[in-house]
Amino acid sequence: MVLHYANHSKFGPNLATAMWKDGCGWNHRRRTTFFWFRIKCLFLVVLAYLAVVRICDVMNSPKETEVPLDTARRQLALPSRVGRILNSAVNGTEARDPIAVLIFCATRAAAIENHLSQVVKQRPSPDLFPIYVSQDGNKQDVAEVVRKYMRDFKNIHFIQHQSSSVGQKGKAYHNIAAHYKWALDSVLANFSAAIITEDDLDIAEDFFSYFEATRKLLDADPTIWCISAWNDNGGNRLVDNNKPDLLYRTDFFPGLGWMIKANVWEELTQKWPAAYWDDFMRTPEARKNRVCIRPEVSRTRHNNRLAGKGSSNGQYKSFLERIAVPKSPVDFSLIDMSRLIRSNYDPEFRSKILQAKPISIEELLSDNKLDPQFAYRISFKDPREFRKFANPLTLMNDVRGGLIRTIYQGVLTFVHKGARIYAVMASVDLQKPFEEKVPDRDVYDVKWDKMSRFLDFESVICKKYSGKCDPYSAEMIEWIKKKHWTKKVANYGEMIVF
Repeated sequence: MVLHYANHSKFGPNLATAMWKDGCGWNHRRRTTFFWFRIKCLFLVVLAYLAVVRICDVMNSPKETEVPLDTARRQLALPSRVGRILNSAVNGTEARDPIAVLIFCATRAAAIENHLSQVVKQRPSPDLFPIYVSQDGNKQDVAEVVRKYMRDFKNIHFIQHQSSSVGQKGKAYHNIAAHYKWALDSVLANFSAAIITEDDLDIAEDFFSYFEATRKLLDADPTIWCISAWNDNGGNRLVDNNKPDLLYRTDFFPGLGWMIKANVWEELTQKWPAAYWDDFMRTPEARKNRVCIRPEVSRTRHNNRLAGKGSSNGQYKSFLERIAVPKSPVDFSLIDMSRLIRSNYDPEFRSKILQAKPISIEELLSDNKLDPQFAYRISFKDPREFRKFANPLTLMNDVRGGLIRTIYQGVLTFVHKGARIYAVMASVDLQKPFEEKVPDRDVYDVKWDKMSRFLDFESVICKKYSGKCDPYSAEMIEWIKKKHWTKKVANYGEMIVF
């Protein structure tokens, strides 16, 4: 009985083996079916992706991109959003978000030709860096240049803005501000970030490498609100050309080739000014104690030959023409960007300043040599003392929103006679960690703007006046009237005499 039960084909010792074989066969069939199901799904996703790419190619044609703003926004959204979703599905990973390149132009055909030729040459990927050229007005020769590039290169789009500030004082500045708001509203409605450039800029060979590598900082550190390719004090004698990979934090908004995130723009567009938008970006209300990243060596250069005098009437030409881009490119993907995050950057920056050898402004300006193996530190208490060394060293000497150009935590750094210099505002307490400070409260004072304007007034108007230089004194007011300079003096704005 026992032997018969044991040898039964259904209940004998082979029961476990039979059940295991049946189970394995079912599992194998299930895995095979699921495998082919995944292949079919992947095939359908690829077909859908190719169809969308074809649709996007049609939408990117010149005829379709020169459209009203609302329509343009809907068109721009499809390739960027659907493309990212399908890329993620096909690759199984999160695709890199494209960064829009927004180029501003108006009436200079030669300038936009020069700028576009450089951008398309250096652009590593049309898909990752779609180009949007925004023209203020409809000057035909400018439009023809843009359309030519649209025909010859992929993923270039063209939008046009019509100015409406006819008869306003400072018309050029009103037009520029209105154009910027209109174009940024349009493009950043559909992209997570945009690089903003202008037609009168030349770009470095590593321009896109720089922006692609620093893009992550805008997400990683909420105290960083923009990335700039520009160093306001980037003249050859003021930078270390042997270290083109050096990057800094700065409280001052540099502009001239910069990147911003869409969520920051959503905040700024609500309070965008009618004119002088770049000065607005330097106000405490706009900055909110946030910083920009800027390079030691500029990645953009102002092309004075093609730019002409511009809206500033050539005011900064002598400074701009000194700026140079690096001779050799840097692969910024190899640079550790985490050091620029505030918690890492501030202690290191403060340590370097404390280790620098203190000297006076007079010693800095003397004929004595400086040892390039060491760094030096000077101190200054007001705009007059700042100009005492800024003017002879060809640093930009203006103050905007209480800020000096390139300054960070009350310190600006540059190179003089081959040595690193740290110029420290007297209001800075170097014994207190930088990360504990709120710069707009603890370091800067917007009164410096009015003091700086008085120094401008003093250097121009008071040179021709024999009395005490005070634009608010009765004697000088009467003298200004006799000279018929009332309007000229009014352009200086409010001043603080000191």
